Amino acid sequence: MTFHITQVHDLFDQLAGLMDGSVRQQRHAWEQRIDIPSRIGRGSVTRTLIRPGMEIMYTDAVFEQNIRLHIQEACQLFEISYCLSGEIYSEWDGKRAYTGHETGSVLFLEDVLVYEEKKAGIPHQLLEVRLTPSELLHYAGDAAERRQMESWLSRHRGGIDRYPDTPAIRKCISDMIHCTYKGAMKRLYLESKALEWIALFGEADCGDSSSGGIVLKKEDLEKLKQVELLVERHYEQPPTIRELARQVGMNEFKLKKAFREWSGMTIFELVRQKRMEKALWYLEVEQLNIGETAVSVGYSNASNFTANFRKHYGCNPSDYLQRIRRQELAERRMDSDRQRQ
Repeated sequence: MTFHITQVHDLFDQLAGLMDGSVRQQRHAWEQRIDIPSRIGRGSVTRTLIRPGMEIMYTDAVFEQNIRLHIQEACQLFEISYCLSGEIYSEWDGKRAYTGHETGSVLFLEDVLVYEEKKAGIPHQLLEVRLTPSELLHYAGDAAERRQMESWLSRHRGGIDRYPDTPAIRKCISDMIHCTYKGAMKRLYLESKALEWIALFGEADCGDSSSGGIVLKKEDLEKLKQVELLVERHYEQPPTIRELARQVGMNEFKLKKAFREWSGMTIFELVRQKRMEKALWYLEVEQLNIGETAVSVGYSNASNFTANFRKHYGCNPSDYLQRIRRQELAERRMDSDRQRQ
C-alpha cells in the first residue's frame, strides 16, 4: 500500500480507500471507524478528529498476511504512539526502528518516505496521537517557552525514537482505550488525555539523559552493521556486548548507545527478535514441538521461551499453533468446496 500524506488527516482517509473497507460514521462526524475486510484480516481502525491538525487513531486488528506500507510524509508530522501488542518494522533514510509489545515511540518527520511492515497472525493494538507541530507550539505561553518546545521537538526531528515508559503513561493509554464517555464529553475527555500523554512524554523524555543524540561516522555505521550481522548469525548463542565490542573495535558504552539509536532497539532486543522470528519457522514449517523449538532458538528452558514468545507476539506458542491449524483446516475446506463446484 502506498500513501502520499500532505496533511495529518490523510492517512486514515487513504487507508480506507486502499483497504476498500467499510467506513462507519459514528453518531458524530468527528468519529469514524474502518472495518478491515476479511481478505486483509479482522478488526478495525478508529479515528477521533480532535480539531484540524490533530487526531487520535486506534488500531485493533489481526492481519492475514504481513502488511507493507510505503508512506510519503509530505507534511510536518509530530506523532506519539504506544504499541500494546504487535510487531512493526520501520525503515527511512537509511535508519530502522522496531516497535513491539508495550513500546512507546515518538516521531517528527517531513518530506521523507517511510517503509512500514506489520506482522501477520498476531494481535496489533496501537494508539497514536497525530498532530502538526504548530498545534503543539500553540501551547507555548511566550517566546522563551516556544524556543524551549522547538528545541525539544528538534531532538526527534527526522527520527522514530523510543521514549521512556512510565506507569503514568501506561495508565493514560489505558484510560483512553477504555473511555466510557459518550458524545461531546468523549471528545473532550480524549483530547485532555492526549494532551496529558504528550505532557507525560515530555516530562519523561526531557528527564532521560540517554536520549541525547550521538554523532556516528561512516566507519561507526559499518561497525553497527557488522554487529547486526554477527547477532543474526549467532542468535542461538549470541556474543556478549564485550565480545561484540572487541570484534568490531568499538567501546562497550558507545556500542550500546549507538546501536539503539541506529536500529531503534537494544542488542538484546535484536537477539530476542531473531529468536522469535526463527521460532515461527520451526513451529510452522519444521513442525517442531514447543520444547524442541525452544532449544533450537537458544532457550534451555521452555517456560522462558513461552514467556518471551507471549511478550513478543501477544499469545502463547500453543495458542499460535492452534490458530495455524484452524487456518490450515479452513483452507483445506475451501479448497475442497472449490473442487466440488
